[in-house]
Amino acid sequence: MEIREQMLEKRERLRRWIPSSRVENSAGGANHIAVYAKDLEATAAFYTEVMGMPLIEVIDNRDVPESTHMNVDIGGGMMLSFFDFPHIPRLRRRAPEGVGNVMHIALEITEGRKAEVKSRLDAKGIDYQEIGGSVYLKDPNGLGIELLPITSA
Repeated sequence: MEIREQMLEKRERLRRWIPSSRVENSAGGANHIAVYAKDLEATAAFYTEVMGMPLIEVIDNRDVPESTHMNVDIGGGMMLSFFDFPHIPRLRRRAPEGVGNVMHIALEITEGRKAEVKSRLDAKGIDYQEIGGSVYLKDPNGLGIELLPITSA
């Protein structure tokens, strides 16, 4: 069997978990996504100055006193929460890509805001790719971000 046929069959098997009618979700949506950060200052500068997303909180990490917890508002009542662990060397390195890691986080953005962010990316020499109307880039920690254009109603 060729690969295309295998993929089609796998997708069909996966569809068995799609309910035939609307089912209430057991969660109320995501509050935040927790991310390890190598450099909180570089991360704060990137999200506020380049991405136009405000830093809304900096607190101690309730679980680890040597760590700081920083929240960035990414819209829709959701945050990216960055944690540094300067005392743990393995948490200061970028993780290799692989199963269980985040491929990217897709953030909705208007075309006008996308143009503003692209202008700031260009001005700061930050690499990005445009694919299918979306802009893909990496933050200072290597986290993949997709700026996904939305159409205004």
